[in-house]
Amino acid sequence: MNATQNLLHSIEKTGVTFFQNFTHLKPGPGYGLTVDHTGDLSLSSIASTGFYLSSLVIGVAQGYLSYDHALTQAMGTLKTLLSLPHYHGFIAHFIHIPTGERYKKCEYSTIDTALALNGVITVDSYFANAELSALASQLLDRVDWDILIHNRGDKKQFYMAYNPDADGDYVHGKPGYIHHWSMLAEQLMMYVFYAADTANPALAKTLYQDFERHQVTYHSSTYFGSPGNSLFVYQYPQCWFDLKKISDEQGVQWFENTRQAIYGHYWLSRDTVSKYPSFASSYFGFTASYGRKGYQVSGAIPNVNDEIHHDGSVAINAMIGSLYHAPELALPAIESLAKRPDLWDENYGFLNAFSDENPLWRSSRMLGIDKGLELLMTNAYLHQDVMKAYMAHPRIQKGMQVLGWKNVR
Repeated sequence: MNATQNLLHSIEKTGVTFFQNFTHLKPGPGYGLTVDHTGDLSLSSIASTGFYLSSLVIGVAQGYLSYDHALTQAMGTLKTLLSLPHYHGFIAHFIHIPTGERYKKCEYSTIDTALALNGVITVDSYFANAELSALASQLLDRVDWDILIHNRGDKKQFYMAYNPDADGDYVHGKPGYIHHWSMLAEQLMMYVFYAADTANPALAKTLYQDFERHQVTYHSSTYFGSPGNSLFVYQYPQCWFDLKKISDEQGVQWFENTRQAIYGHYWLSRDTVSKYPSFASSYFGFTASYGRKGYQVSGAIPNVNDEIHHDGSVAINAMIGSLYHAPELALPAIESLAKRPDLWDENYGFLNAFSDENPLWRSSRMLGIDKGLELLMTNAYLHQDVMKAYMAHPRIQKGMQVLGWKNVR
């Protein structure tokens, strides 16, 4: 095994360790909940928990965890998920781990619930245990996607979230349903989930076809871009979906779309290195992470405002998260990072982010979803343990079939 392979296996192993050590695995209402970030061990994100569940599959498949140990954790976590505050199956975005209660007045989130369910589907498929499958079915069956469907102009779309509180998160005016999945973002799995469950396949296809596909170009990269053009939105759903050579009925290949988006981010990083000198040494990516000025969601151009809002720090997850789709870009960046011991934690792998501008800055926090992206995409590149389990699940198979996603090999 060469040095690069050793490095990638270390990223994988430390990722599993991260989720074992930053998931609450003591008896109580918060069992199986993973922290949102390491700066607050009482706050869980259900999206982080979806990545944690998926890490159990990697742990067993690669010999980092025993089968029985991981199955016990998966079982307990699904029981917890069933007990958490929810609205028609959509779980509160943030949970107070000690009590299992909704954190303050956060929203009941569709995307964070979907990411958690990705983990549920992964463990259900991999462990093939009757009791676990019964719990997974309860979680999947109770989600009422139909309550989110509405007409927006001449389009059928899902609402993004629900918040009953007038002063709650993301509420601007009247409480209730919040915003629309009208654009390309990280929500692809929602359409597959709905297509697998609905008795109206025509509506499932309409929902999938009715979100905007706005083509953008940067250098030689042309792709359907999200309004903010943040890199993570292309990467997240494809931590689980293996869409190589998969095309929809309109000829869209989402794997290639993500690959082209990565290239667009790479070329912009090269073009702006004089403004953002930390992008030297082939580093790239405008995404969500901690930065030297706090948490930021940055995006590449073209975007809706054709502006870059970025503090110059480098998010390591952007590069590791590109391993499966553009290894020829990701590997040189990762190999360069590995030469810098100040960016590596011996227990948990690479830091979240850094800046080489004066004064030097290194992130003191790790974010669960960022570490999850790194772990799952490294596993996708090396072994595809998570992808194989996820793609084999009957709901994923059925949903893709209903939507007309087909192998074009």
